[in-house]
Amino acid sequence: PTLRFRRINNREEKDYFACSTCRDRKDCTFFLWADEDVTEDKSKFWDLERERILPKINHSELIEKLERIRQKKSRKRAYCHTCSVLLNSAELSAHSAHTLTLKVSDFQLTHPTELLKPLESSKKEAQYLFSKQSTTTIVTALCDLGAKHVVCLGTPRIHECILTDYGGQLTSLLLDIDHRYHNFYNKDQFCWYNSFNNYFFGGESSAAVLSQFLQKGDGEGVVLVTDPPFGGRVEPLAYTLKKITQLHRKLNPEAICDLPVLWMFPYFMEPQILANCPGYNMLDYKVDYDNHSLFASGPKARKHGSPVRIFTNLQPKLFKLSTEEGYRYCDVCERWVSEENKHCDKCNECTSKDGRTYVHCDMCSRCVKPSWRHCATCARCCLPSHVCGEFMPSSKCFICGMEGHKKKECPLHEQTFQVFEYTRRGKRKHNTIADLHSNKKVKTTQGSAKHKQKKKWSVKKMAASQIPQDNVKSQSKHEDSKPPTKPQPNKTFKFKKKKVPKAMKKKINV
Repeated sequence: PTLRFRRINNREEKDYFACSTCRDRKDCTFFLWADEDVTEDKSKFWDLERERILPKINHSELIEKLERIRQKKSRKRAYCHTCSVLLNSAELSAHSAHTLTLKVSDFQLTHPTELLKPLESSKKEAQYLFSKQSTTTIVTALCDLGAKHVVCLGTPRIHECILTDYGGQLTSLLLDIDHRYHNFYNKDQFCWYNSFNNYFFGGESSAAVLSQFLQKGDGEGVVLVTDPPFGGRVEPLAYTLKKITQLHRKLNPEAICDLPVLWMFPYFMEPQILANCPGYNMLDYKVDYDNHSLFASGPKARKHGSPVRIFTNLQPKLFKLSTEEGYRYCDVCERWVSEENKHCDKCNECTSKDGRTYVHCDMCSRCVKPSWRHCATCARCCLPSHVCGEFMPSSKCFICGMEGHKKKECPLHEQTFQVFEYTRRGKRKHNTIADLHSNKKVKTTQGSAKHKQKKKWSVKKMAASQIPQDNVKSQSKHEDSKPPTKPQPNKTFKFKKKKVPKAMKKKINV
């Protein structure tokens, strides 16, 4: 399962296919130019790589073993993190050199996220888990919405909570890319799935499980909850949600409304989400995580709370939040907001988004962050430490560089987005494609001093976001492997006299 990307180099555009999950070529080396023929040797090589990377899983056998493990006492149970399998006491000797968790409890068997080590690769799985409070709040909100069947797309904590605490009220299906959940859930409870390209690793049988689940209750009461990696592109994720929504509509033609969706994502990604899902709204609830200091609450967490919010295609007033957690209901906006999110009579809405109380600027006619000040020179609000003249609002389109329209109305909006140039000195951003072609430097992040004297190399790259039915294109910043190191010129070194015998006192050419 791959996505189609686009690279721009010396004014030439070239499409290629690369892994949809791994954003680092070190994790997955797959690479194929779009116009390149697939040779027999390449096909064989990829088959071997697939066998090497993908674990061989017999789901039925794992579930049978789970039932046998459950019948044993806790002291005779174990889990091997190296092999990703449950063990009984008789199998421990074969895994003595591996990383083990002994005395697996009944609670851990029903709550595997408490047993498994989170996959925290920022360029791959990025597996961060909801806190207990956030899990309870989200599941309670689902019950208040009248949900009966929940599709948990990358939300194992929600799945655990429903199965253990709401078994008589809700049903749940987990779709996740973490294959380790095969050890704990049967075929009707878990499907091995990639949300970036709507791919089932189990084939048609796994896809049929989702189809059957979406038809429960004639499609009424089915809700999808997703928590994708924040480093992934929004376009393929939105495409996947649209495909699942279309499938739900196709299977339930008499359903009153479309499939309700709850999407967890940082608040600063709101423009990207609304651009791909125009009917969505951002709730003010701060989603906390257990294993990420920036996405949590408390003295050691981010000062203004977690930046993660819930985006949904439902009306915000339907989500009731707890006053004990610091939320209140705004009668004017008809939605629940945090205490620091004060209603602005001039803007006629609760404007805060980052956890601070915004202040209204009469000259800008909008609310801004409290740390900003209005600059008469720049004619806008900005940080006091800014340099006047650096920010110049342009009347030109951000994408095509033409005047008369903005990027939302640009005819190329569905084809191109920001363009970046990657160099050994850092990342340089170009406002338009024209800037890239003219090699205009807009902003440069300098690298360390040791690279300043080295000859730099660059790879200019752009990803297309147009998403056709057959080949999903993404703008994900998929990292390319560095070009081969150039041979260094001959250098002359001398050994220190006191460490080298007289016979070896000579120059050595390398």
